[in-house]
Amino acid sequence: MKIVYLAKIITTQMNKILISFLFIILLTSFNNQNKFVEPTGIYKLNNIYKRNGDDFYGYIGEIKVEKINAEKIIMSFFVSKGAPSYNSGSFVDTLIYLDNRAIYRDPEYDSTCKITFDFDKKGITVKEETADYNFGCGFGHGVVADGFYKKVSK
Repeated sequence: MKIVYLAKIITTQMNKILISFLFIILLTSFNNQNKFVEPTGIYKLNNIYKRNGDDFYGYIGEIKVEKINAEKIIMSFFVSKGAPSYNSGSFVDTLIYLDNRAIYRDPEYDSTCKITFDFDKKGITVKEETADYNFGCGFGHGVVADGFYKKVSK
């Protein structure tokens, strides 16, 4: 009887230790994911290839960011679609920067426009959402901001 009781106590203690250990791992993992990423820098998108001689296809782009304070950045954004149209899109705006993310909206040109900028140490992952990708966010015909913009300068 004493052995069964002792086994239950040991099992209960081991479960408490295991739960505490898992909680510490989860908390550490969560804290590492939310570390502040310094946004100031120059970022480049270079998804182009040549075809038909001198024409280039795909996308090029550049983002320049300067941190104003802990929660605001100023951003200059440019993206260009290659041949045959060479259409482009751009903006300069002050954005809220929280949890390594900034969101751009332009209700004047497109009330459905939302461009999300997720920063990490290597660059920015850009995701555009709009109702009409042909003229979304006030950009040129068929220009979409999506892509990974690699950090090239601090």
